[in-house]
Amino acid sequence: MIAMQYKITLPADYPMDTIKERITSKGHLLNEFPGLVFKAFLYSEKSAQNYENPINSYAPFYVWKDHQSMIAFLKCDGFKALCEQFGRPQVDVWFVDGEITAPNSIEQFASIGAHHSHNTDINAMNYTTWKKLSIKWISQAEAKNAENTEVYAIGYIAKGKA
Repeated sequence: MIAMQYKITLPADYPMDTIKERITSKGHLLNEFPGLVFKAFLYSEKSAQNYENPINSYAPFYVWKDHQSMIAFLKCDGFKALCEQFGRPQVDVWFVDGEITAPNSIEQFASIGAHHSHNTDINAMNYTTWKKLSIKWISQAEAKNAENTEVYAIGYIAKGKA
């Protein structure tokens, strides 16, 4: 499996309701996408009260069954439209190591870092940069106290076609 993420950093005064509306109106379009295990529509708000992240961003996270599926997505009209609106983002990829756990609720948050002290839901490695990726799906209480990680809210979870 392949993990993929791109992060679009937005201005501090960007109306984040625009991103939330984008997630609400377009999230379901990725349901049943061939080869997609899941997509977590992640975002951060600089002014959020229930977690700390110093920037506004849209940072969706994907897990793909294979590279052909990932490439098909990166060539599709939906990704092309995103690039036209925000510019072509840098797409980071990692090879997934072991079993994964997908988020099961938009009430959860994503804690993304190079490592966690225990019980991660996804571990992966980029063998070009040797950068490790570790994700843990956490509660709101854990999000408030997360340290040394990037914390994102989950706006929607799309499940791909089995």
